[in-house]
Amino acid sequence: SIKSICEKLGVNRTGLISGYLNDLVQTNFVARDFTWHFKKGEPSLLSKFRLSDNYLRFYLKYIEKNLPLIEQRSFQEKSLNNLNAWTAILGLQFQNLVLHNRVHIRKLLGVSIEDMVIDNPYFQRATATHQGCQIDYIIQTKLNNLFACEIKFSSREIGIGIIEEMEQKLTNLQLPKGFSCWPVLIHVNGVSDKVEDSNYFFKIIDFGELLENQKFY
Repeated sequence: SIKSICEKLGVNRTGLISGYLNDLVQTNFVARDFTWHFKKGEPSLLSKFRLSDNYLRFYLKYIEKNLPLIEQRSFQEKSLNNLNAWTAILGLQFQNLVLHNRVHIRKLLGVSIEDMVIDNPYFQRATATHQGCQIDYIIQTKLNNLFACEIKFSSREIGIGIIEEMEQKLTNLQLPKGFSCWPVLIHVNGVSDKVEDSNYFFKIIDFGELLENQKFY
């Protein structure tokens, strides 16, 4: 949030900071994800900023602080898998990749642009009456269907624990009457037979298969 950004920088929230963030959004280094009201199908005033340029994220996380060693060629033989928190950063990179190419996800789910109301990462603030919730990506249709997508990167196949994780998120999600929610799993390194056999997810999408046949950004 802009509040947490200002706190991290140790500055007051001003129009100048908002202007800087807007410049980063306009140049596609940062994305601003607005949450929305399901019943109205309209964006709310709540938003979060997301570092959407994958190279910039990699540069800030690994290159910048190691630049002297890199220039000395000390990293020439270092494996990427041995970099600190490499799996975690890959998860964020993978999420960006999926969100940049959401049109392919919508096609696989059979949602045309004419049927769609809104789609974006979604978050719900905690209140006195309900818990907070964050969904990687939700597609809302005109028929009041919500496709709640969990974008999951793992170095090995995803186990049955993903179902409990998703169930908890959807339990916390506050839905208006007349809305139905369909869980979707988007992965890249396979899922266990137990996940497949559970039939919990409306659709399980192997993003790796899409990469072989499509042009991505």
